[in-house]
Amino acid sequence: MDGIAQIIIAVSQFCRNNLTLIAIALTAVAVVFGGKALSALSCSWTSRMHGVLRIPVRAVFNLALFGAIFSFVPYWVASLLAYFNNYTLAPVLLVLFILVGLASDRYAR
Repeated sequence: MDGIAQIIIAVSQFCRNNLTLIAIALTAVAVVFGGKALSALSCSWTSRMHGVLRIPVRAVFNLALFGAIFSFVPYWVASLLAYFNNYTLAPVLLVLFILVGLASDRYAR
């Protein structure tokens, strides 16, 4: 049992050292899953505009929206994951990765 605890602690410490990269990866996966819906929001909002105005407005909207997502959300995710101690961080991340895999399997169908 001590061996399993030591493995969990070692993996948690490794993940804690790379928490910002893990948070960026989780944010990127969330944007991939929800990006189509967010882009459809801008399409419906700009559908009544003329084509000359619609394309730049949609580009600015998408750049601002996804830029804000990638600027702020990884910091929030990393700070939320930092609350877990060395006994719980690795199992929580394992569950998150399994849920991402299940969601991607459902998304692929």
